[in-house]
Amino acid sequence: MKNTKIKKILVPVDFTAASDNAIAAAASLAVLMKSDIYLVHVFESSNYSYSVFAKTEALLPSFVEIKKSIGAKMEDLKEHMIKKYNLKCSVVVLSGHIHSEIYKFSTKKKVDLIVMGTHGASGYKEFFIGSNAQRLVTVSDVPVLTIPLKSKNTSFKNILIPIDNSIHSRAKVNIAMVIADQYDANIHLIGLPNTKDSKELAKFNTKMKSVEKIIDKEGLSYSTKNVQGKNIAEAALNYAVKNKCDLIVINTGHESKTTGMFLGTFSQQIVNHSDVPVLSFKHAEGEYNISTPGFAVV
Repeated sequence: MKNTKIKKILVPVDFTAASDNAIAAAASLAVLMKSDIYLVHVFESSNYSYSVFAKTEALLPSFVEIKKSIGAKMEDLKEHMIKKYNLKCSVVVLSGHIHSEIYKFSTKKKVDLIVMGTHGASGYKEFFIGSNAQRLVTVSDVPVLTIPLKSKNTSFKNILIPIDNSIHSRAKVNIAMVIADQYDANIHLIGLPNTKDSKELAKFNTKMKSVEKIIDKEGLSYSTKNVQGKNIAEAALNYAVKNKCDLIVINTGHESKTTGMFLGTFSQQIVNHSDVPVLSFKHAEGEYNISTPGFAVV
C-alpha cells in the first residue's frame, strides 16, 4: 500500500451538475493526498454545430469564440479551486472525442486517477452506444472514479470490494486501502462465489482469507461476508444500498464466467446502475494477482 500514491488527478469538465460532483469529490481527495489536479474540457465540434434552423450563421458564435469562452470559464474554475482548496490546479481545453482525448492526456501526463461525473445510461443506449464514462473505464490504464449525479458525498466511510471467480489484482486492493486509510473508512469485503458446491466454496473462502490478510497487515477496519445471487452485479449493488456503502471498487474485465457478455459485464452494470461512486481499476497483464487460493502475501 505504501507504494500506491495518488499524486495527479484528472477531472473531465463539462460544466454540468455531474461534472461539479466530480470536481468536489476530486478536490476532497486531493486535499488529503496533497495531489495536483488537472481540469480538462474536451471541445467536441458536433456539440457546438450550427443550427439548421438558424436564418444566418452570422447570428451564431464561431467555434473560436466558443473555445475562447470555454477557456475563460476554465480559468475562473481554476482560480476558484486554488482559492477554496489551496490546491495546485491546471486547466486544459482539448478538441476531439471525450474518451479518447482524456485517455491520451492521462497517459501523457502520467496521472494516477481520473474522476469523472456520470449522467447514467438507460435502455438500448446502455448496450449499444454507451456513455463516455463507460468507454473511458474500458480503455483507461489509469483507475477511473465515476461519480453518479445522485451522489453528493465528497468523502468515503464505507468502501465495498466485491470478489468473485475472476482475476483480482493486488493493485485494486491497494488503492482501496489507500482511500480507506485517508478517510478512516471501513472496508466491506464481499464474496460472490456463485456456487453452492462445498469444494468450490472452500477454494473461494481460501481466496477471501488471502485478501483479508492483505487488509489485516495494514491494520484497517473491515468486515467479510459471502453473498449469493443469480446476478452478481445486482447482489453487490443491493449489498451496497443495505449497508450504506459510499464507494465500490472493481476491476474492469471483472465478470462471471457464465455472464461474460460484451457490454453486459459486471463492471459496466455496476458503473451504469450504482447510485454511489465506483472506482474501476484495470488489471494489467502479468500483474501480481490474488486469483489463486493460498498465494503468499508480500
